[in-house]
Amino acid sequence: MKDLYSSLDTPSLLVDRTILLRNITGMQDLADRAGVALRPHTKTHRTPAIAAMQVKAGAKGITVAKIGEAEALAEDGVTGILITSPVAAPGAIVRLAQLAGSAIGLMATLDD
Repeated sequence: MKDLYSSLDTPSLLVDRTILLRNITGMQDLADRAGVALRPHTKTHRTPAIAAMQVKAGAKGITVAKIGEAEALAEDGVTGILITSPVAAPGAIVRLAQLAGSAIGLMATLDD
């Protein structure tokens, strides 16, 4: 194992798959028992593969903070994305409109 670590570029993300799956299923089970829909925020992992695992486990969708995060996840096929930060800049609104044409289940928060 030591040789594996010494050959990795830094920084590198190493994930214990057993613990990851236990955490995903545990959180989903908790939400299911409470009768609530789970929409986990991706800020801790920002990884499309992990987001897909969360959805596969039963999450209603995924939550992101910014349009760029939504674009990256949608590009990898993640559906049911909620953008929590208001999209207000003209360029971001254009990007949101473009993303809305291709992303399944995309939602965004609004503020007046």
